[in-house]
Amino acid sequence: MRDNLDSGGPDRNPSQHPSRPGRDLGRTAMATAAVILLIIGLGVIANKLHEIDDQLAYAALGGAAEGSSLPAEVAAKGRAVYVPAYSQLYSDDGRAVPLSINLSVRNTDPEHPIRIDQVRLHDDHGDGMDELVDETRVLAPMATASYLIQGRDLSNGSGANFVVEWSAQEQINRPIIEAIMLGPDGVAFKSRGEPIERR
Repeated sequence: MRDNLDSGGPDRNPSQHPSRPGRDLGRTAMATAAVILLIIGLGVIANKLHEIDDQLAYAALGGAAEGSSLPAEVAAKGRAVYVPAYSQLYSDDGRAVPLSINLSVRNTDPEHPIRIDQVRLHDDHGDGMDELVDETRVLAPMATASYLIQGRDLSNGSGANFVVEWSAQEQINRPIIEAIMLGPDGVAFKSRGEPIERR
């Protein structure tokens, strides 16, 4: 009789029917893992969007300045660029500190050359001091030309400047023209050229 009751009663083996707390714990672990993966995915997407925003901002800044292109008829006519330069600065005691000047002309166009027609150096009185280009120089795409004024020459004064005249045959990007000043004790700074009317 006992055997019949035992065989006909409900199966009480706990290994075949796990308790509800065990099932809930498994579901919680799966949900936690899903949330973690979602957070990681959102972080990756946010990082990519941030990189894209940075690239767009950089492109906008470059296109608004020297990266903008000139129509062919304007480029062929040529442009003049005024570049402030400093062959000396004055210390607190009034002593003149000599500076070397490196004039840098950069062709920013990846396809077309430009011509450097003339580079003139003026002193702080506006007098022409030197012609740095004896003949027209062709600057290849993405190439750079440099001109050095030694720091021991103080005759140009603190208000020296360059006038760079350039031209091109095609519609091109504007070149970047800068003067980089270098002095003793690691003093270094630069100034960027501004377009002026070519005479």
